[in-house]
Amino acid sequence: MEYTLEEIKEKYVEMNAMEEPMRTKNLTALMEILEKQHGTLQMYPTEEFLATEAVKLYQEIANARVFEEE
Repeated sequence: MEYTLEEIKEKYVEMNAMEEPMRTKNLTALMEILEKQHGTLQMYPTEEFLATEAVKLYQEIANARVFEEE
């Protein structure tokens, strides 16, 4: 199933309210969807590429993940 950026944003909001570690696991899966369906990874990204809505959302999700409890 293909997801629009708007649908991914909605899922991000839902997942962000979950408890850890399920929250981070689901956010990582959402990042994989962005990579596969919206091409958010490039070896040598341009400034234009980094300014796209998909890449900004990808970065926001990546930064929201938690890998260690403090």
